[in-house]
Amino acid sequence: MYFLDCFSRVKLILTSLVLFFMVGCQGGVNNGTSSHVATGAESRVFTSAQPQAFEPTANQPKAAVKPKAVVPAETNVQVLAANPQEGIPLGDDTNVQVDSIKPAAQPKQTPKPALITAVPAKEEKAETAAETSWLDRYPNLSEDLKDYQQIVVQLEQEAKAYQERVTELKQKVNKQWRGAPMITSSAHQFVKYTDSYQSRGAMDFDEGKIVVETVDQANPKQHLKEAIITTLLTPYDAENPEIYSDKKINYEGPALLAGQVVDHEGQPVKWEWRAERYAEHLVNNSVQQLDRNGQVVYRVEIPLVANHTQVRGHQYEHLVRTAAQRYGIDETLIYSIMETESHFNPYATSHIPAYGLMQVVPSTAGKDVFTRIKKRNDQPSRNYLFNPANNIDTGTAYLSILRDNYLKGIRHPLSKEYAMISGYNGGAGNVLRTFHRDRKQAINVINQLSPQQVYDRLHLKHPRAEARGYIRKVTEAQQRYRVVASVDNPSRVN
Repeated sequence: MYFLDCFSRVKLILTSLVLFFMVGCQGGVNNGTSSHVATGAESRVFTSAQPQAFEPTANQPKAAVKPKAVVPAETNVQVLAANPQEGIPLGDDTNVQVDSIKPAAQPKQTPKPALITAVPAKEEKAETAAETSWLDRYPNLSEDLKDYQQIVVQLEQEAKAYQERVTELKQKVNKQWRGAPMITSSAHQFVKYTDSYQSRGAMDFDEGKIVVETVDQANPKQHLKEAIITTLLTPYDAENPEIYSDKKINYEGPALLAGQVVDHEGQPVKWEWRAERYAEHLVNNSVQQLDRNGQVVYRVEIPLVANHTQVRGHQYEHLVRTAAQRYGIDETLIYSIMETESHFNPYATSHIPAYGLMQVVPSTAGKDVFTRIKKRNDQPSRNYLFNPANNIDTGTAYLSILRDNYLKGIRHPLSKEYAMISGYNGGAGNVLRTFHRDRKQAINVINQLSPQQVYDRLHLKHPRAEARGYIRKVTEAQQRYRVVASVDNPSRVN
């Protein structure tokens, strides 16, 4: 009995010790959570006064890397003076699909198809998008817009109107193209249908090529020639580019492709007579015949010059300089955002919908600019934003609103610029939430970080994946434009 009694006592002691260590390993009253994180309904997250520095690793890209200089080739582009309307259009929380920024002279590492075609699954998704609310489709903006029902309603109306135009265009195109993939204008591509929707010209500013096609079977050579001429002479400031119809555009004024296409004689195509002669040469020597769903498609591809992006951007130099001086925004920042958003396509269109060179959303950034700066109660129209002078003025004005209103508490100029870039794409609210859920506290956190740390967090920790890549693309483009500016005019570089 004595030994049994001792054994029972030892067993009791061992059992107590085991239970003690088990409770300790589970975290005690915190039920297994880390000791510095509160649990339950009253949970709160506290940020220390001195946030830990966010140090980039060797595998993380840094903003300070300077790409090689790309010096634009000289061209004979004649840029006519513009007459910007008084006041500013808009800028916005635009959700835009963008590609990596690379010098036009360098070959792309990942080639893309010659045509950007609409994938059937994506078309079906776009057609049913109207069944959900705008905030359901863009949840990252829900918190910013939840108290602005009027803006949400306007966004819904604009998105619905855009989808209706695309659906109507698709129906008309399918009658002529027998169900072949429909291509439409996008942020980086301008597509114009003509000839009762039998012919179309597509300018792919990302890929650097033009594709002109026709399905006319009676006289394909003549119809293809006319479509080529129409495409080559498309103006860069049409009041209405008629991207959803087959109506002709007013072709007066400088061409969008001026200085970006050279003919078979190596001469730039600037005048109508040269465009006609080049079109004649192409239809006699370069026509491809494709079979699509039992229908013959006649096709011609025309390459753009290597530095077409820089040449196209040069057309807007006087407008950029005017806007930069008016709002105190760096010219290189304006150029970089334009290139990232649209590759300098004045008729850029996205499903949000956003329009023009700087991809302005009428009912958000556009409305903000009209209200705060133009002192107007309306918002810019689609055609208003297709005008380069209006669009650049509006987008630049919105950058100034981000700087002077939403992000004004950020003290370091470079940190503020990084926040402006990210805010232009994903909204100022998401910028601040990257640092703290409370906006005032977010400003304090930003002010305690170095510009490099601010960049790193926006590039790596922003709640939106697209915004994380956007800041890198814009800053890389800005480095290139600063190099070019330093070569052209050293005194104008900060």
